[in-house]
Amino acid sequence: MKEKNLLKDSSAYYENNDYYEIFSKAEDGESKVVNYLSKIAKDKIVLDAGCGTGKFLQILEDVSSKYIGIDLSFNQLVKAKIKSRKENSIFVNTNLKDTMLCSDSIDLIVSPWVLGTITDLGDRELCLQDLKRVLKPGGKIILIENEEDSEFETLRGHDKDTRTKDYNNWILNNGFKVMERFNTYFKFDSKDEARKCFLEIYGVEVASRVKSELIEHKIVLFEFVK
Repeated sequence: MKEKNLLKDSSAYYENNDYYEIFSKAEDGESKVVNYLSKIAKDKIVLDAGCGTGKFLQILEDVSSKYIGIDLSFNQLVKAKIKSRKENSIFVNTNLKDTMLCSDSIDLIVSPWVLGTITDLGDRELCLQDLKRVLKPGGKIILIENEEDSEFETLRGHDKDTRTKDYNNWILNNGFKVMERFNTYFKFDSKDEARKCFLEIYGVEVASRVKSELIEHKIVLFEFVK
């Protein structure tokens, strides 16, 4: 059975996103990414490109001078906006191919697990092109992505092909370098919750492989400097 494409096939990303939010909160169970972002986003104008329901909103909004969240899912943005605590934060429902932001206006772009869900290479390249356009000279893009060879990759069946390796190589070939690697885990409240989240997002076959509420996860952070 073919894995669902998150942006095209999964209602869990759009109208029925409760389980996606649980999944998002469970990711990085040790908050290693959050701690890293808290250091690099301080006093910056930050674009959260693919912010979803606000996985990193609290930390980015708290430490930045201005927060901008963009997502393709209007329903996810509604949840993110409810969590917002700053009046100057902005939320935009749009495709990353056209962020509608001014060129050279952003200090730091954080994009968590987004570009890899865009399977059309031409669209993906257009998205990256626009992110680079809005970045200030000297500004940075941080892509938060999956490392190869983890339990999470095995659950999704990515250990049987080279898609994660190919995507990460695409990132490196577009001017990025590896900044950090984190060995962490998903932390769900129960095995049943974990299975339900994987069922809603990835389908029956993937969910059937879930054996625990803790799932090993390896994360890699790529950096581009303009």
